[in-house]
Amino acid sequence: MHEHGEYIFYGGALIGSIDCGCSSLGSLILKRLEHNGNDIAFIDAISGKSIRYDQLLHQVRILSQRLRSYGIGKGSIVAIMSENRTEFPVTALGIICADAIVMPLNPNYTATELHHVLNLTNPQIIFASMKAMNTLRTLTSQHPCIQLYVSFDNYEANSQIMLFKELLNHTGSYIANLPEPAVLKNDVVLMVLSSGTTGLPKAVQLTHYNVMTVIAYMREDPRYTQLSVPIRLLGLLPFYHVYGFMLTLNVSCNRYPMVVLSRFEPDLFLRSIQDYRITMANLVPPLVVFLAKYPAIERYDLSSLRAILCGAAPLSKDIEDQVLKRLPHVQSIRTAYGMSEASLGVISKVNDKPGSVGRVHKTSWVKIIDLDSGKILAPYEVGEICIKGPLVMKGYYRNEEATKATIDEQGWLHSGDTGYFDDEGDFFIVDRIKDLIKYNGFQVAPAELENVLLSHPAIKDAAVVGLPDDVCGELPTAFVVQQEDKSLSEECIKRFVASKLSPQKHLRGGVHFVEEIPKTGSGKILRRELRNILSQKAKAKL
Repeated sequence: MHEHGEYIFYGGALIGSIDCGCSSLGSLILKRLEHNGNDIAFIDAISGKSIRYDQLLHQVRILSQRLRSYGIGKGSIVAIMSENRTEFPVTALGIICADAIVMPLNPNYTATELHHVLNLTNPQIIFASMKAMNTLRTLTSQHPCIQLYVSFDNYEANSQIMLFKELLNHTGSYIANLPEPAVLKNDVVLMVLSSGTTGLPKAVQLTHYNVMTVIAYMREDPRYTQLSVPIRLLGLLPFYHVYGFMLTLNVSCNRYPMVVLSRFEPDLFLRSIQDYRITMANLVPPLVVFLAKYPAIERYDLSSLRAILCGAAPLSKDIEDQVLKRLPHVQSIRTAYGMSEASLGVISKVNDKPGSVGRVHKTSWVKIIDLDSGKILAPYEVGEICIKGPLVMKGYYRNEEATKATIDEQGWLHSGDTGYFDDEGDFFIVDRIKDLIKYNGFQVAPAELENVLLSHPAIKDAAVVGLPDDVCGELPTAFVVQQEDKSLSEECIKRFVASKLSPQKHLRGGVHFVEEIPKTGSGKILRRELRNILSQKAKAKL
């Protein structure tokens, strides 16, 4: 709908209540877990071991009490640094029900990245996998704020390191304390780290109300409610990312069972869909590209798969078509748009309009503004996407300057992404503002060139960045991963792009063949690393 005759879109109100009469996210979680009974919640794809909702509730209650015994409570920050595993949601829910702030961390952080995050946030306890513990061990003396490390695996225990199974092994009676009431729109319950594609990560603060709104929306999401078969989710997206984390809450509160994968391997991924009869897969574009191009797909029975939900980065219509052709039983591929700072998604696709990411979610307001003047734009005019409503974060932790640069005085979150909408209110994403290539006064969107490159059958993956140029500003430059059994020349790729796109979008910066495209765990291209490669090559020529 429009407000005051301007093009501001409102998704409408939810049918149900956001808080369900609960005074905190923790109380909502306990209420839902009790209601879900003894159905299966999470299944480990490799071991086959499962955890029921009643077992999950029992473990969450024990863990929240044990955390309280260590002085954890309102305002405490407790981190989880691990790959996907069934212990992850148990821990996250336990932290929330202990009234603390849960902070998922990327287990692949280097010591430098981790040192920055720990300096910024000062967590009191960290739950960690073996890989994460090995990195954390090098930093323990530099971060005395951390009282306790809890290892999910059989790590050598000492006065500072406890095993998770010991923390949870509570045979005596315990007091089933209820979570304290929260100031829903002010108290922070979750901190997720921005992906840091352009610099060091920032800690995004999400309130009880932010997260409870996401759970309420997912409960009514037509992509779930209108699926023609019972839902069984695939838990491959990293739980430390806002997308994967919110899916674990969706499982816990809205009763959708999930098969958990700790890592991506082609055979494991496809065999899990086949053996566990997955009906819905939440993926990121690189995984959808894999389904489109991996030659051995036909060896697996993926007929149970009915829906693919894709977010975190743009997905081309050509890739969608390739997947639907290979997997005709898939009823829909639904793309979405969102960001950590908006608690997850604010726009999602419920129709089959080519290239669109859909319409504005319930509860949210969205507008497109001119990059220079800030004027609200009309249909088909490309500008910055701005978001308002109960999904917008409280702000960046201990970074008021960045918060003010992102959320304006009227409460609009400036996404840093460009896009437009059509006459029917369907939105289309163009690219990140910072990633746009400036060639001779033209703004070139890398995502558009990448979509063209990925449409070539001999190209497995691709990324495009700008090569600095004294005369033209920047030259579009491609990094290409070839299919194993194919061979392409640089000139062949240049001609292919030139045959499909206007002159300013041609690959004047050249083509570089690489083994893989660097990406974050959520599938976003690390363009900074690619620009560094170009910079190093330029220096080598001097």
